[in-house]
Amino acid sequence: MNKKAALFIISIFLITNVFARINILSPVDGCWANKQMLVIETQNDGDYFYSLDGSDPEAFGFAYDGPVLIDLTDKINLNVTFVSKSGNKEKASVNYEVKLDEGQKTSYKDFVKLFFQSGILNYSAGSKLQIPSGLKYSFGLPPDSFLPGKDLIISENSVLMRNVPCTLYDPEKNIKYRFIVKTFPQNAGIYSKRDLPFSIEDWSTITFNNKNLLYKIDSEYWGLPNEPVHLDRSVSHMISWQSLDFKEGNPIEFFVLPPKPEIIVNKNDDGSLVYSIKGDESYMMSVFSKEKNDYMELFPKIGADIFYGDKAEGTLDIGVFANSVYQGKLIASYEINKRPPSAPIITSSSKSFYSRNRVRIEVEGDSNADLYVALSEPYTLDSVDNIYKEDSELFKNIKTGEFKKVKNGKYAVYWNPRNSGPAYYKLTAYSKSGKNASELVEYSLIVDQSSYYFDKNANPEEAQGTIEHPFTSFEQCLKELADVRAVTLRVKGDLLINQNIQLESNYEILNNGDACIIFGPEAAVTVKSSTFEISDCRIKNEQPVNQAISKPLFKLENAVFTVKNCTMALNFNSNGNVIDAYNSIVNISDSIVSANAYKYASFISSVKSRLSVKKSQISTSADTAVIISANDGSLNASENSFMVSGKAGRIAELFGVKAKISENKFTGQIKSTALVQPVFSNSANNLTLTDNEIYGF
Repeated sequence: MNKKAALFIISIFLITNVFARINILSPVDGCWANKQMLVIETQNDGDYFYSLDGSDPEAFGFAYDGPVLIDLTDKINLNVTFVSKSGNKEKASVNYEVKLDEGQKTSYKDFVKLFFQSGILNYSAGSKLQIPSGLKYSFGLPPDSFLPGKDLIISENSVLMRNVPCTLYDPEKNIKYRFIVKTFPQNAGIYSKRDLPFSIEDWSTITFNNKNLLYKIDSEYWGLPNEPVHLDRSVSHMISWQSLDFKEGNPIEFFVLPPKPEIIVNKNDDGSLVYSIKGDESYMMSVFSKEKNDYMELFPKIGADIFYGDKAEGTLDIGVFANSVYQGKLIASYEINKRPPSAPIITSSSKSFYSRNRVRIEVEGDSNADLYVALSEPYTLDSVDNIYKEDSELFKNIKTGEFKKVKNGKYAVYWNPRNSGPAYYKLTAYSKSGKNASELVEYSLIVDQSSYYFDKNANPEEAQGTIEHPFTSFEQCLKELADVRAVTLRVKGDLLINQNIQLESNYEILNNGDACIIFGPEAAVTVKSSTFEISDCRIKNEQPVNQAISKPLFKLENAVFTVKNCTMALNFNSNGNVIDAYNSIVNISDSIVSANAYKYASFISSVKSRLSVKKSQISTSADTAVIISANDGSLNASENSFMVSGKAGRIAELFGVKAKISENKFTGQIKSTALVQPVFSNSANNLTLTDNEIYGF
């Protein structure tokens, strides 16, 4: 595109905007819960027409001569045409929908009644406009900038009469109301005006109206002026008059015209303006009323103010009176901006309140404002059995730190999983332009990479492993958690393991409600170079079908296996071994174990492993029954009750093991008549037996 073409297009754009004659304040595009007012800011150089069914307003519409309620619902296609006196035309259209909702079951229903039927709400300066806290409000034309409902006040000395569009939003019901707030000044001035035998126009033009009087200006001669007189109003003048019929003792009256004053403007901290006259105290002001086509009340000072959340600019036609006599008018401009910038937009890589992985948070503020962000410290959650919501009472007391201004209006942060468990994070932000601050926005979530939940009776189609949507099968757990290094699985009900699985991540299984781990006929768990812990659960198996198969239920290789407060009821066919450990650590405490087989049953078989068995009841039953069989490594067994049943059996068989066995009860139900020691130890052992009770051996 060449420069001339570009300049032409820019010129057309500027001309179109400068000379636009249609400014529709109401309605605007959208879906509204109340009927809408048609309000157009009109100009005097043409006529306006409108239609409500999409037809041509000139041919099939109505002439617009002032605000009117559009008494229609459903979908409305509003067309407006402006026809200038020269015949030029301009067109505009609005497409909107009305779905009536009087808010009957809401806390704000009484407020809705104020505008619901008429589409307009009258407001007098100095009074309160009480927008309910359950709603958000935005003044002006789109785009909206919503703020929480609050009490709003325009200064009582404000003289601005305006039609202010107001949009209300109920975030819970997702509905919007839109109406016009018509602001009026407070009638607190005086109406005292003085009539004189002359009038003043444009400050300097004096017209003498009473032809039966003689007039004198300053020290000039008396006369009967037939033409208007022009005076220099930069200085004061005295105009005197007396009756034309001269008689001795006739009274002489006079009026002093003070110099033309200057209007001064003071801006308050809240952005409102106050106009006063500099100079002679005899001056007072009045604002021209278009409705009454005259100046009405007189004020020593006048104000210009708007609601918080609104912005306005324009001019005031101020009539100046001296000693209640009109002198002329002055034009005062105003520009007030109390509309805060748009609230920052927060985006997150997480799609829910719970996140398993590192989360990236991005905050972007209004391009015309400064962005401020504050963060909380990560809050570690002690209770992981609760379903937390964003509005949980606990999180309301967690404060963010100091707000900091962000460069370039954009901010990004990563929230990472913590080794200490689930952590709650919070971020707050706002934009600020001058003294106007946006609504405070907040974002929060819980990052938890280790806590997962299982419930067989939950919905498998929604399974995510969260407390709200738990896994429903162990296969889901393995698939979804394949890349997770540390897993805490809270189990509710039966968890069925139907296959041989290998765990190379750290797993902890906790009881979250009658948890029972059931091993299928061919199932077993191999733990390699990781930890596996089971607490407060029942563990049982389904007896293998193949008599020839003999494999341990738990096989450990360079692993740590812990069982706390569990009940294990296990049945095997020919041979059975519950735990087979190599170069591993096994911790058993506060548990009850029963392992049964036909030929051989063992609870722990280990090589080069460290074993700890405390405060547990463990029994094995088979032709040959053994509780612990260990080669190399160490054993610490205390305060247990061990029992073996069968043709032959021992509590422990130790080969090259450092063992401390104390305060246990050994019970043997052995059919063989040969004397058997409950603990067999070869010469390579370092064995300490202390305070053990022995029965049946």
